Amino acid sequence: MKNELLTLEGLKSIKKAVIAGGTSEKTLMERAGEAVTQVIVKKFSPRRTVIFCGLGKNGGDGQIVARSLKEKGWPVEVITLKNLPSLEEVEKSLSQADLIVDGLIGSGLTRSLEGGSLKLVNLINASMKPVVSIDIPTGIETNSGACCGGAIQATYTVTFFRARLGHYLLPGRVFTGQLFVKDIGVSNQFLPPTTYYLNTPSLWKSYIKEPHPSDHKYTRGACLVVGSGSMPGALRLACLAARRVGAGLVRLMCKVEEYPIFASTVWGDVITPVVTAKEYLKWAVDERFKAVLWGTGALPKESTREQAILLLSTKKPCVLDGGALSSFEGKTQELTNYLHENVILTPHEGEFLRIFPHLAFLKNKAEKALKAAAEAGAIIVLKGYDTIIASPQGELIVNANAPATLATAGTGDVLAGLMVGLLAQGIPPFQAAAAAVWIHGDAASRIGLGLIAEDLLSEIPDVLQFLSALYPSNNTIEETRSCKLFS
Repeated sequence: MKNELLTLEGLKSIKKAVIAGGTSEKTLMERAGEAVTQVIVKKFSPRRTVIFCGLGKNGGDGQIVARSLKEKGWPVEVITLKNLPSLEEVEKSLSQADLIVDGLIGSGLTRSLEGGSLKLVNLINASMKPVVSIDIPTGIETNSGACCGGAIQATYTVTFFRARLGHYLLPGRVFTGQLFVKDIGVSNQFLPPTTYYLNTPSLWKSYIKEPHPSDHKYTRGACLVVGSGSMPGALRLACLAARRVGAGLVRLMCKVEEYPIFASTVWGDVITPVVTAKEYLKWAVDERFKAVLWGTGALPKESTREQAILLLSTKKPCVLDGGALSSFEGKTQELTNYLHENVILTPHEGEFLRIFPHLAFLKNKAEKALKAAAEAGAIIVLKGYDTIIASPQGELIVNANAPATLATAGTGDVLAGLMVGLLAQGIPPFQAAAAAVWIHGDAASRIGLGLIAEDLLSEIPDVLQFLSALYPSNNTIEETRSCKLFS
């Protein structure tokens, strides 16, 4: 799958390069119009179609769609912004339409809709007719997915060459409807250097190692989970998720007085009661344990913050989650002083604003995550329906396979467990975070309505089996063949 995501700036550079390479703008528009027509003809039988055309290239694409559909015998009416009839006449046309094509404003939108344009968008939405948007729904900003005053709710959106960030960031993802990315003859050589991607297994599957006959629990990957007795259920979910995703051993460390709580709720994990910070540190630096998780189920207290600093000081791959993040509210500089490139931070929007309040003014979620990652020198997983994984180097992955049913207590604990489990197996933090988010979303999609966090755990093996079949690894086979059975 072509998973690069384009910004408005990237689109402009591609268009300039393609035209300089000998393909005319008219040719590109013809191809775009035909691509939209193909989707319309595939999805709908001939019907009365009203096509709205703006003043720019998007409107030109719409005119080509109109011509092509007419040639196929479709009844078509074209309404242009240049000669816009009265809103009463527009409303009458919409009432008689069976299909609407949105060719008003594409990726070039730079300001909020207002006046007649906004009224037109509202009328189209009020008609409740199916809409095919060209490039991106009118009113959606290309780089951020923001709704600029108002936006057309598309049933389908047809875009070209590569998808845009705004197709997948909220609320753009909702307004886009089903997205089609069509080839219009633009060579991949014109793709500008990009660090923005849609989350797909092709980005990280090669890092996931399947079990080898010579493995034992430590070679599979062992991790530490630091527990707090305030929410033992959260720790149980995280520990089980880490084991389900392949960690060979999970050792749960807790205070001595909390041992009975975990001994009765966490099964299959090694539970280690400790008394002093020195004991914690002893386990944290043990080279057999490749990664650590702290903050899941913890309260945002000073002691939680101190524990986080202690663990971060080991420089070991670490997932900092939940209460550990909120414990640094008002102490951003203290947090960033201890962070390093092997740390994954997993804030939702509320936690993000507690630790990065100075970035609250940014409305572009991708920009917020990138700036925070650069400032922190760590991986940021900014959670939500459109979860973003950002690296300090400016790489960004947008996840789009997570259903809305994940908005329920405990699912974030499962996600944290998946991350530490993958880190423990030696997967780099950026790829481990992206893989965990995708596996989490795919598991949820398999469950559907009625999902609770516990359900995710039983789906993880099926997701891993699917990945193994889709991207088979020959490592085990080749290594086995190379072994000398008789020496």
